[in-house]
Amino acid sequence: MPTPQAAKQFHTLCYEHHIEMSVTEVVIQTEGPPTQISAYACPAQDCAVHYAASKGYFVASKDGQLERDMAPRVRCPRDGQLMCLAEVNPEKRTFRLWRCPQCDASRTNEDGLVSEIPWEHRRRNSKSPVL
Repeated sequence: MPTPQAAKQFHTLCYEHHIEMSVTEVVIQTEGPPTQISAYACPAQDCAVHYAASKGYFVASKDGQLERDMAPRVRCPRDGQLMCLAEVNPEKRTFRLWRCPQCDASRTNEDGLVSEIPWEHRRRNSKSPVL
């Protein structure tokens, strides 16, 4: 799995505050001993929203427990990776641009995020011409 790197132009936004997250180390409790991973963290005070390519968005409590029930789980249509929120549009409040950390593919909520059908499969089975 790719590790977040500040040098790469990869802008990950907090899904709650829509502000850019920064790379940090976070200790998470998994089965077995606690694990330290690199992840993006929201800089807003008292916000526990994090993003890691291997886990997607999660809320890390102070004791390291992960909560993912309320976090968005948008998957890349190309490789199935959990995507991050990369852009919002204040003028169109419902717009969300999601980006894949693995292949850099993007999709929007207007692309029909409820569909789990890969983009390549939709194109092959479409009767409309591909542009």
